[in-house]
Amino acid sequence: MTETVYEKLAQILEDVNCVIFDLDNTLLDSHDAWRNVDYEFFKKRNITEPEGYGKSVAYMTFKEAAEYTIELLKLSESVEAVTQEWFDCIQRQYSQELKVFDGVKELLEALKKKGKKIALATASAERLYTAALENNGVLQYFDAFASTEETERGKGFPDVYLLAAERAGALPCECIVFEDIPTGIAAAKQGGMSAAAYFCGANADIREELSRLADFCFGDYAELARRIDHNIKA
Repeated sequence: MTETVYEKLAQILEDVNCVIFDLDNTLLDSHDAWRNVDYEFFKKRNITEPEGYGKSVAYMTFKEAAEYTIELLKLSESVEAVTQEWFDCIQRQYSQELKVFDGVKELLEALKKKGKKIALATASAERLYTAALENNGVLQYFDAFASTEETERGKGFPDVYLLAAERAGALPCECIVFEDIPTGIAAAKQGGMSAAAYFCGANADIREELSRLADFCFGDYAELARRIDHNIKA
């Protein structure tokens, strides 16, 4: 019988010492979080969101996006007031509303039973990732954390994954990274790690590229957890 991707991935997880997870849209279903920020912002002011606004601010810093928005809409508000409003909204979502994908908790439990180190490598701020993991009851499974706020370069480079591995006490060759974006997959492999792509709604249009770059691709945490748990009992 042909070995399934879950069986293959479960076997790889037997051999590694550390599993490094991205947060947003890999563990946490946060695809709509920033869209919700925009929706609330414009609704509060009874303004129709300009066409293409989301794409325009997508890669800006908070400060840059606030300056752009104030100028675009001719607002009399300060940059500080706008950025604080945005952060309060996103903080509320991460601390109270956003949920991890089905099967995430079961997978983390299975990995812990196997004695694996678990680390987080994220672009989110510490206040956000800590709140989200704690609200979902999974913070205690993590041994190490790293954010791109702590590295000179972002997710297009291996820096944040290497920092997570270092903090977990693992060599890059002993790690596998779970990601949802091609740049993250490529960067993890550039850093000498294996990489698994998680298929979610947010990356449905780039799965061909993910399949080309990643060592493994999957879309069901619960099934992977069951496979690992089966191996434990066996």
